[in-house]
Amino acid sequence: MSVNNVSTQTVRLPRKLGWFRSWTGLVRWSLLRHKYLLPVFTAVQALFAVAVIYGLALLIPDIDSEAARYLSSGAWTLGIIAVGCVLAPQITGTSKQEGLLDYQRTLPVPRSAILLADAAVWSLAALPGIAVGMLAAAFRFGLDIQVDALTVAAVLGAQFTMVSIGYAIAFWLPLNATSLVTQIIMIGGLLFTPITFPAERLPEWAVTMHQFLPFAPIGNLIREATFRAGDPQLLNLVAAVSWAVAAYTVAHLALRKRS
Repeated sequence: MSVNNVSTQTVRLPRKLGWFRSWTGLVRWSLLRHKYLLPVFTAVQALFAVAVIYGLALLIPDIDSEAARYLSSGAWTLGIIAVGCVLAPQITGTSKQEGLLDYQRTLPVPRSAILLADAAVWSLAALPGIAVGMLAAAFRFGLDIQVDALTVAAVLGAQFTMVSIGYAIAFWLPLNATSLVTQIIMIGGLLFTPITFPAERLPEWAVTMHQFLPFAPIGNLIREATFRAGDPQLLNLVAAVSWAVAAYTVAHLALRKRS
């Protein structure tokens, strides 16, 4: 009597990787996806910082130390806004339209690793532009710029906040709306936000409004971190942290949402 042994194969489902391993893999993947864009973008960011410092200075006949500090820190802040709230959401919106976001949802990786991997890549790409902007400010105005742990923390915190806002926009809005909103943010930040000029030049209602938006508080934090003027920053810190937490939460919910 013979017995036929029927062998069955066990199907193994993909197992989630550790958080740090997932994050490093996603960072490498993002760097490969943007390997042609990142060098060009870094060069453009550096030119943008130099253009703001040298170009806007031509519009001011007599630049005192306060105006020089606003122009210098404003150039770095605008560069961070351009990365997080303009370039990153536009590229993310295009990737979402192409189905990349749906594919990332299927990966056995934590959703937070997906967000923080892209945030790290865009922050890394923006750092050379900030460094060039600091050198340009030192040469143009002869400013004493503080570069220490507090400065690094302010810049990285600003980058995280702006990238989180950009992802929240890109994940929840269609591509056309994302492009429109990002352009409004950039124009508003360059012309109507007290980043490159003191807030006293705006109407009182506009000053009050900007206290509750993230851009002016982040500009104030970066300026204080780099020049140490001694201005109180508690309200600016509360506003920036609130926007960072809210934007990250909204973006994280979008990644967890099923199509």
